[in-house]
Amino acid sequence: MEECSASSSEQPQYYTPLPTKLEGQLTSPGVDAYVKQCAGPETPMCRICHDSGAQEELLSPCDCSGSLAPIHRSCLEHWLSASGTSFCELCHFQFTVQRKSRPLLEWLQNPGLRQEKRTLFGDMVCFLLITPLATISGWLCLRGAIDHLHFSSRLEAVGLIALTVALFTIYLFWTLVSLKYHCRLYSEWRRSNQRVVLLPRSHSEASTAPPSSQGSQRGKQPATDSVV
Repeated sequence: MEECSASSSEQPQYYTPLPTKLEGQLTSPGVDAYVKQCAGPETPMCRICHDSGAQEELLSPCDCSGSLAPIHRSCLEHWLSASGTSFCELCHFQFTVQRKSRPLLEWLQNPGLRQEKRTLFGDMVCFLLITPLATISGWLCLRGAIDHLHFSSRLEAVGLIALTVALFTIYLFWTLVSLKYHCRLYSEWRRSNQRVVLLPRSHSEASTAPPSSQGSQRGKQPATDSVV
C-alpha cells in the first residue's frame, strides 16, 4: 500500500490552462465597467444634429442648461427658418434674429415641388412661343382690316378687328392668370424660405431675466422632448 501511494504521489499532475479567448470573455464586463468609471465626462454635442463642436463652435444662446444648452449656430438658424419661429420651444427664450428674403433668381432655379417646377417651365415656354405669335397675328389682322377698309369691304374689316381684339383678350387673360398664380407661389416660397441670421445675445437681455423664472424654466426642460 505504501508503494502504491508513493508511486501515485510521484506521478506528474497535468493542468489544463484556461484559453485566452475564454479569459477575455470572462473579464471583459469587469474591464468595461472599469473603463466606464475611469472615463471622463461626455463630450458636449449639438442638440439638433448631435455632432460635437469640432467643425463648428457650440453656442448656448438661450436659457437652456445641461445637455440641451449647446447648439450650432447654423443648425439653430436652419431650424428657425424651417419652423418660422424666433424663440426656443423649451425655455421660450426670444432670440434676436434678422430675417432676409431670398432673391427671385434662387426661386427660378428651385421653385419647390416637382409639379411646380413643371408648371413654371411650361408657362415660360408657352409665354415665349405665344407672345411673338400673338403679336404677328394681331399685326396681320389689323393690316388686313386696313386693306379691306380701303376697298370698301367693311364687313371683312370689322371681322378682322373683332378677331384681333378676341386674340389679344385671350392672350392677356392667360398671361395675367399665369402671372398671378406664380406670384402667389413665389410669395409663399419667399415667406417660408427666409434666411435667418442669429444676432449675438446682448448683456442687458441676460441680466434682465429674473432668476426665479429661469429656474422654473430650467426645471421644465428635461420633461420636454423637443429639438429646440
